[in-house]
Amino acid sequence: DSESEFDYMGRVRGTLAAFAGAICVALTIIVIRKMGKSVNYLISIWYYSMTGIILSVIAVSVTHEWRLPNCGMDRAFLILIGVSGMLSQIFLTKALQIEKAGPVALMRTTDVLLAFLLQYLFFNYIPTWWSLGGALCVTISTTGIAIRKWYSIVS
Repeated sequence: DSESEFDYMGRVRGTLAAFAGAICVALTIIVIRKMGKSVNYLISIWYYSMTGIILSVIAVSVTHEWRLPNCGMDRAFLILIGVSGMLSQIFLTKALQIEKAGPVALMRTTDVLLAFLLQYLFFNYIPTWWSLGGALCVTISTTGIAIRKWYSIVS
């Protein structure tokens, strides 16, 4: 069945893309943490934005996808993506200048639960029990590590 094969390949590509994204986020966290407070967080964000613009122009040119999205909600969603992504990077950069990479990365695992919650609230999408179980495992593990680390600092 070619449709299920396409669906499978789409999932594989999506999983690989997510893994590549996770590697890039990990590298970003390490580099920002290495720079520390020697560079103002807004300068870091400026370079992040400029690099993103240049790489986006190249990618859109190579794929020949120069076209505006449909009017209305598509454009509003794209603006929301830009604003929330920029705020996310600002907060991540500032957090990494204040705190070590480990606790910041642990806090980032709450992204999964928040994504499930927001998908449910805005799109009425109900995740599967497997997805919820996996998110719960990640959250419990993260919470356990954070509590253990906190107790080791306090005592």
